[in-house]
Order: sequence, then C-alpha cells, then structure tokens
Amino acid sequence: MKKRPSLQDIADAVKVSKMTVSLALRKHPRISEATRLKVEKVAEELGYTVNPDVAKYMSAIRHSRSDEKGLPLAYLTTGMEKGAWRRSETELQYWKGASARAKEYGYYFEEYWLGEPGMTESRMSNILWNRGISGVIVHPFFQTLSESSRDLGLQFNWDQFIAVAISDMLRNPILNRVVHDHYTSALMVMGKLIEQGYTRIGLCLTEHMDLTVNQRWQAAYRVYRANHPIQRIEPLILPDLSAEEIKKWAQKNKLDAIISAEMRMPDFFKKAGLIMGKDIAYADLDIDLDDARYKGISGIYQNSRMMGTGAVDLLIAGIQRNEPGIPEIPVVLQVEGSWHDRGSTPKRG
Repeated sequence: MKKRPSLQDIADAVKVSKMTVSLALRKHPRISEATRLKVEKVAEELGYTVNPDVAKYMSAIRHSRSDEKGLPLAYLTTGMEKGAWRRSETELQYWKGASARAKEYGYYFEEYWLGEPGMTESRMSNILWNRGISGVIVHPFFQTLSESSRDLGLQFNWDQFIAVAISDMLRNPILNRVVHDHYTSALMVMGKLIEQGYTRIGLCLTEHMDLTVNQRWQAAYRVYRANHPIQRIEPLILPDLSAEEIKKWAQKNKLDAIISAEMRMPDFFKKAGLIMGKDIAYADLDIDLDDARYKGISGIYQNSRMMGTGAVDLLIAGIQRNEPGIPEIPVVLQVEGSWHDRGSTPKRG
C-alpha cells in the first residue's frame, strides 16, 4: 500500500520546516504568498490530503486551548503612562467589547504600549511579528489634536499585519476602522431639542474634540440648522473652554439650549451662575450612564462596547481572508448612539 504523503515530505521537498508547511496550508498570514503557493503546489504534486481524523483531533486541541485563553491579538495603545486610557469609561468600553468578542472567536488581547522606555514604532512592529501576532487593533491615540497637529501616523511594517483602528485619529495609514456615528448623534440631539421647544441652540466644543470626531458633530449641527426654522448661531470652538467664555457666548446669542461633549460642563454652569435644565437646557454628546458626574444630564450614550465588538469582527474577517497590509479601499463601520432623556432638557412651556 502506497504511503500517504506527510507534512514532513512536503517540507523536505520545499526545503522549509514542517511548521512552515502546516501554517502555509492553513493560509496563515505569517507565511509569504510566494512560500504558500510553492507549498500548495508541491502538496498537490505529492497528492497530499488532510487526514480528517487528524484534522478533527487538532481542531479539538486548538478549541480546548481557546477555551482557556486562545490565540493572541495585539491591542496597541499610547499615552504618557500605560493604561491611562482606562480612566475613560468610553475607551474602557472599547476594550471590554473587544475582549469579549475576541474570546468568542478563540482569541485574547494583550496590550502593547508604545510609550515603553526605548520603544520605537519599528521595534514594536518587530516585537509583534516575532511573537507571531498577526492581528492588531489600534486604540484611539492619547494625544491632543489641533489644526496644526491632526495627521497622526504610525510607521509599522503593515504588510505583516491585519489591523483595524478604533476612531478616525490614525490618518497615516488609513486602516479599516470602527467609529461612532457622530453625525447621526448630533442630528438626533438637535431633533430632540426642537421637539422640546428649543430654538436658540448652540454647540460648543474644544478644538481637540471637534477634530477627534473629524468635525462630524459640527457638520451635522450646521446642516440641521440650515434646514430647520431655528436661529443660526455660530458654534463656540476653542482650544479650551471656560465658564466665562461659555457664559459670554450664551448671553450674546440668548441661548436656550447648549450641546457639547464636555465632562466639565456641570462645573462651568455652576461657575457661570446658571442652573442646568432651568436657566438653560444642556445635552451631552457622550454621556456615561453609570458615572455620577453625568447624573441628570440628557444626551447620547455612544454604545461604545459595540465599537470594540465591531472592531474585532472586522479584524477576524481580515484574518480569515488572509488580508494583511493597508487596505486599498478602507471599510468604515459606524455604531449608532442612543438618546437618553435624564432631566437637563425639560419640555419648554
């Protein structure tokens, strides 16, 4: 009886290791296309076929390992200190959503911080490659944006990785990414305020926040304002906000409602001598339902956990299709927010 060709037979013929042959036949992204094609060609010539019993056994082993921990993916972060992003509930929800979804696929995340002493982008790229990590999620950059500093880049050997970014902050390269649907959220808030009887509505943001969302909030505000019978009030967008600036702007434009995405807004109202929801309505574009600082504040809950979930779905799809590198046509997945009326936008009259 003729001996069934083995992985070692293919490895000997191609002059590579048995592990390389195994990875190539599974179309693993670590193996170059040239090597994979050569392995596949020799396997076909030798008449190699997968032993279904062995395949089933190995699959069971991999599944067993995945139940415990799984295969590693990289969660790439920045900032002055490791884990600084965890102080933001929105960004923590990205991680929680991503981690939970990765576990469903048989993977898990390891955080890799670009701020490690002596770390460079090139070195980090090599570390991930040498550890056999092919999938990378790029967490939003922990960096203040301005008009003169908004095109953030990351110099990796992208041909080695399947990567997905959360947010629009990474501009070089443009990767497949998941973003909150900021435009629809702003339209939703405007509509809710109009329903409640407000007509003099102002938008105020820091310059950083305006650029972080790629100016989608501002765009939606201007479009809605242009197509509805309400006052056309110019947004207040400054390098930083203050109670004094907000009070002066609100009085000048006789505002009856303010929209922002600013955790300091309750304090600004207090310092300006204004009672939120009584003297003037307030809606926030990024509320945290569990944070006491947002108690009584109406606005948009961004469903940030779904951002992490969607990022992993995009990432695993790329891994399964073996599509490393910068996408020719990037895919953008948007997650809608939910309106929550919590007291700061009472019905007028």
